[in-house]
Amino acid sequence: MINREELQDKLAIEIGCGIQHDGWPCNSCFHSMEDEWKMKEDIHDYWEAVLDFRGDYDDYNWPIETDTSRFPELIEELYDKLQ
Repeated sequence: MINREELQDKLAIEIGCGIQHDGWPCNSCFHSMEDEWKMKEDIHDYWEAVLDFRGDYDDYNWPIETDTSRFPELIEELYDKLQ
């Protein structure tokens, strides 16, 4: 299981942005890493997974039009990339 604070810290260090909420990167800075990270899926899919992981969809009751069942897999891949 991935530790929330550890993922948050790794993202803030890697991206250099922790402006949102309690230290998470913003959308623009997260997406700016697309070329550097070379992820398997579209970078926006990982961003949606991060939003879900940090609780935005629960907190704000946002509708989401993507396959949320993939989010844990995407978070795991992102976390591994940051090792």
